[in-house]
Amino acid sequence: MNATVEQTASGLRVWAKGIYPLEAGVELLIRTSGGRFASSVLPWIRAGEDPGWWWVDVDQLTEDALAAYSGGETRLLRIAAALLGGRPVNLYQDIPGLDRDHVQLVLAAIAHASGSHEHSVPLGPDPEGRYRASDGTRLSFSRLGSLYPWPEPG
Repeated sequence: MNATVEQTASGLRVWAKGIYPLEAGVELLIRTSGGRFASSVLPWIRAGEDPGWWWVDVDQLTEDALAAYSGGETRLLRIAAALLGGRPVNLYQDIPGLDRDHVQLVLAAIAHASGSHEHSVPLGPDPEGRYRASDGTRLSFSRLGSLYPWPEPG
């Protein structure tokens, strides 16, 4: 079954939701080259049992499957595979040679996989020097936002 990039992207995001490294790996596939690596015709993109659900079969992201792509695309796909639970990546080998767009995506993926978009800090101590909410029950926090946000498409 072939689906549009938007359909597979939506289904992949549902599959990965809540597991930051999976979310980051999926976003790398979706955000690179207009979703080219999240196409339903690729061997690593699999239809789920429920309509509209898609998942990544990381075992299909092999060196043989990547041989047809450019060096930079292959490096990025290796990094995505590692985030998706596949074989560990050799950063010494795979970071050099990435173009600027791919570096931005990889930085955003690493920030996302670490959960930096969920990090927060206490707002500050109360007048007595304690860190708690005004009602005295818990701390008040401020969300920091992603350490390196996903770049805008285009």
